[in-house]
Amino acid sequence: MAEIRATPQQRAAAEDRGGALLVAAAAGSGKTAVLVQRILEQAAGSGKTKVLVDRLMGYLTDPTNPADLDDFLIITYTRAAASELRGKIAARIADALAVAPDDRHLQRQLTRVYLAQISTVHSFCQTVLRQYAAEADLPADFRVADEQQAAALRAQTLRDVLSELYAQLDDEPDFASMIDTLGYGRDDRRLLDLAERSYDVMRCKVDPAAWMADCLHAYALPEGIAAEQTLWGAYYIKARSDALASADAMLAQAEALCLREEALEKKCLPLLQKNRETVRTLMAETTWDGCVEAGLPSFGVMRMPKDAENAEQIQTLRNEAKQMLKIVQSYFYAPSEQVVEDLRKTVPALRGLLTLLRRFDERFTQEKRRRHLLDFSDLEHCMIGLLTKKGSGRPTEAAKSLAQSYREILIDEYQDSNAVQERIFQAVSRNGKNLFMVGDVKQSIYRFRLADPSIFLSKYDAYPPLGEQDPGEPRKLLLSQNFRSRPEILEAANDVFSLVMKKEAGELDYTQAEALVPGAQFPESPGPKVELHCLNYLVSSEENGDKTGAEAEFVAARIERLLREAFVTENGALRPAKPSDIVILMRSPGMIAGVYQAALQKRGIACDVGAGGDLMQTAEIEILFQLLQIIDNPHRDIPLAAAMASPVFAFSPEELALLRAQEQHADLYDCLCACREPDEKLRAFLSWLSRMRAESRRTPLPEFLNAVIQSSGLETVFSALPDGERRRGNLAAFASFVTAGTQAELRSLSDLVQLLWQIQQRGAGLPTQDAPARSDAVRIMTIHKSKGLEFPIVILADLARKMNMQDNASAVLTDEELLLGGNVVDLASRSYYHGLARRAIIDRKTAQTVSEEMRVLYVAMTRAKEQLIMTSCSAHYGSRLKKLLLRLSDPLGPWVSAAVRQPDEWILLAALCRTESGALFAECGPCVYSRVHQYPWLVTLQNVSPATPAARGTETEDTHAVRPLDRGQVLESVAFRYAHEAATRLPSKLTATQLKGRGLDLEAAEEAPAQPEPSRKPWRTPQFLQDRPLTGREKGSATHLFMQFVRYESCTTREGIRQELVRMQAEKFLTPRQAEAVDAEKILALFSSELGNRILHADSLRREFKFSILADAAAYDPAAVGEQVMLQGVVDCFWQEPDGIVILDFKTDYIHGDLQQKAARYAPQLRAYAQALSRIYQCPVKKTVLYFFSAGREVEIDPE
Repeated sequence: MAEIRATPQQRAAAEDRGGALLVAAAAGSGKTAVLVQRILEQAAGSGKTKVLVDRLMGYLTDPTNPADLDDFLIITYTRAAASELRGKIAARIADALAVAPDDRHLQRQLTRVYLAQISTVHSFCQTVLRQYAAEADLPADFRVADEQQAAALRAQTLRDVLSELYAQLDDEPDFASMIDTLGYGRDDRRLLDLAERSYDVMRCKVDPAAWMADCLHAYALPEGIAAEQTLWGAYYIKARSDALASADAMLAQAEALCLREEALEKKCLPLLQKNRETVRTLMAETTWDGCVEAGLPSFGVMRMPKDAENAEQIQTLRNEAKQMLKIVQSYFYAPSEQVVEDLRKTVPALRGLLTLLRRFDERFTQEKRRRHLLDFSDLEHCMIGLLTKKGSGRPTEAAKSLAQSYREILIDEYQDSNAVQERIFQAVSRNGKNLFMVGDVKQSIYRFRLADPSIFLSKYDAYPPLGEQDPGEPRKLLLSQNFRSRPEILEAANDVFSLVMKKEAGELDYTQAEALVPGAQFPESPGPKVELHCLNYLVSSEENGDKTGAEAEFVAARIERLLREAFVTENGALRPAKPSDIVILMRSPGMIAGVYQAALQKRGIACDVGAGGDLMQTAEIEILFQLLQIIDNPHRDIPLAAAMASPVFAFSPEELALLRAQEQHADLYDCLCACREPDEKLRAFLSWLSRMRAESRRTPLPEFLNAVIQSSGLETVFSALPDGERRRGNLAAFASFVTAGTQAELRSLSDLVQLLWQIQQRGAGLPTQDAPARSDAVRIMTIHKSKGLEFPIVILADLARKMNMQDNASAVLTDEELLLGGNVVDLASRSYYHGLARRAIIDRKTAQTVSEEMRVLYVAMTRAKEQLIMTSCSAHYGSRLKKLLLRLSDPLGPWVSAAVRQPDEWILLAALCRTESGALFAECGPCVYSRVHQYPWLVTLQNVSPATPAARGTETEDTHAVRPLDRGQVLESVAFRYAHEAATRLPSKLTATQLKGRGLDLEAAEEAPAQPEPSRKPWRTPQFLQDRPLTGREKGSATHLFMQFVRYESCTTREGIRQELVRMQAEKFLTPRQAEAVDAEKILALFSSELGNRILHADSLRREFKFSILADAAAYDPAAVGEQVMLQGVVDCFWQEPDGIVILDFKTDYIHGDLQQKAARYAPQLRAYAQALSRIYQCPVKKTVLYFFSAGREVEIDPE
């Protein structure tokens, strides 16, 4: 590659003075180097660091007013980035000194480079707080807690606070309400997780106490308030307006298509115009109840003329507009009064959660202060407390003093900052006028770490371009020239993101100003540089197949060809590609990385999966942890057996079994000690264990850990195994963790073992050692880990994976603008549904997730220097392409981009706009928007079949010669009978409904975790499925759902039942088709009967009661005497009367023949219910009743 000189934009970024400057630096634009040049005059170099480096060097070599390096505060995102930047500054100063060796000013700067404030925001806070410890009311010897130790202390403190609140339950009604409504589950793990998540969010607020006060204020709902006057109602009124505007735009687009054909204009245009009038009428309504009453208007039936070219696309646009109206109407699920009442129902639980957070924060702070500890969040908040006055937020004297210390504050990766950090930057600046902020909001991919890209976006939208601002006012500068990638790759990225990145999806309009411009020169190289391979996965209905394995096989075969055919640039000339030039990027490799690794290894290609896992899950650290546990306490059987069986001591299972048999009632360690004739191996092990136990009591922890590793031979054993260098690195990383811990709270081996136990119990981990990439291997890496890196050849795989929306499943959700929202819980019916606040937050979080995923795709595509290969594997590819083609327009409607839930669809939309996508057009038909581009892609669509077992990384078993058995052995084997054969015929679990012959308990989705329903569906249900009548089973399920959630007191009149059906549709308990299937007359018949009257007047009535009990297996198989079986079931309804329990089970079966005979089939099921309830409540069951809706009759079953 030729030498790259500074562009005019880079020079402006390095030299411009006089006010805050926001540099929006695109991928590969050389932003950090400009920062350094800002502090030497000549611009040289290339790459991501150019902007920052250039700016710094400009200040240092200013001929009239040269600056000192320690006049600047430079904030980077990671310690590695800070170290890299410091090294680049030192190198540039050394280069300048080589030209002017007598320059005493530069000589001084070279000595100051390692004293300069170049650090992460947390390191900066730590430095300042030590300097101003007294003013910040901190102990001068405070320590920054290790992340894992802080997490362990936090978890223990939270449990202590919860225990105290449990003990005061009668005096804490809000906390009790929180437990009842949010703490569901078998234990309090969900509650702990919810509290920790909410605490993290709270601590990311500039003023956590004010945030909690804002939450409570938002829920202070006076009598008579309308839903649209609430924070969340106002959000939905605006969302409705935006959605209706989108629907109107869809219909306008359909109108334009009609005007292209006379037949369509005559037949369809009038109805479309009428539809637009309907939408505009809806847009005029701005009250909540008005929106509810407006309902879902009819669009009429559109009949298309035959053979009209645009008919299908017009119909699709119209249907999309109708679907948009359905989504809009779903916002307004109930009248204003009920919506507000639902919000009020959530208040006690949310107030209880905030009380828990406040008490926990106070206690956690006390515990940290008692230990002289600060965590990362404390560093930021203590810094704010030091720099700003409480209440007014004005700068303190300390802040003013610091502000005068810094000539300029330069912030790298500004798009990943949050509100707390932004407050710190403003406080130490001179009213924000000496801030130099560099970042690329299109690469903001750390929202899961609570980064807030809206901070960058707000300034990006507000600041005028450089040269248009008033003197001293803030301005922005865009660096779009890319010095990393070939023009072919940049054109591909521009095509994709100019089409799909909008305010509604990506939070930024990708215009010509944001487009990447080629800035590097490459030698000519044959073949396409961008490839898109669409893999149509063929799998029959009888098999599940292996989609990941199929895609991995394809990728491995493509890499095999690359290594034979591809060339990359090195020192301006082409050379053959080698494995280390290639990286496979995926959103979440996780377990599937092994699949790709196996597919590559099958072809003899080395693969480096890299670090990023959990240190505690590596074999060497697992065994080391076992050794530490038995040294701390050898009477732990499982760690002791595991340690002895490990490669370190190599006891065989037979040896362990013989040793364990020494003493029947003793633990394993006592058995070892009791061995009368120990062999040499056992004597050596016991001697080592005794020495280590003695050593642990007198040796400091780091030295003791080294003694354990060396004396046991652990390092020697694992160094000899494959990938030994990485394993040694993991041991070194663990030793570093322990050494750091001894500077805080770790004082003994017991402390270390306890901490490691807590880490494991919380599902946390320790990061593995980052080993150098292998020079002979293809790398597999997450997209997040690739950020800031570049690779000659990038393979972007697993693009068809659906986006992860699990963050929306929490019982309570938080948002920057919409604050807090939880489920509405009906304790009487033991049911819950989303309230207005939670619905709004889910919709907003979903939109944010889609935007983040788009930015992740941008990062991935811009890592490639020479070649970008994208693969997507999915079933029914032709159907997917047809749907995308029908939604395609120029420009693309923002609603299309926002509705995507698989990242490959953004790429496919762009591919359909290219004439070289003939393989796709063969499946979905031609695209009127396709155009010839300067650099064509290679686009393929090919069928792939389920992968063979080898693709999954499984090894086929070696075949060994089998010795023939003699006749006696054969007869003995055939005649063998297992003594407990009856027990093998019984399942470990038995459901009550299986007792009447059904194979599955359809009434109990027992303990199945509920999948969160997406807030909106990207595609409508096919018409033929909408029109299909419900089956008998589906109708029965609808009736059961109605009986589960209905308010019984409303079922005594037809009007009451009708209103309940309406309510249950609005609250999403029933779909409209299910509601139609509920026979109101049959429901009324039940509640008009004597049985119905007993239901209405029953005390402590329970519905859908799940149970699990251990029952005598002999009751179900006489041969299974002495065995037990788990009996599970769900009782539809029961209540207690003074003389016993009454059980009622609803049946929707169609009755033909004898009713008593039909009822007899259910007798075992009802008796199982009776057995369970009598044992659970220690109360007899006096009556079990079946009620058949189809016959309108009840049948009593003997409970015995």
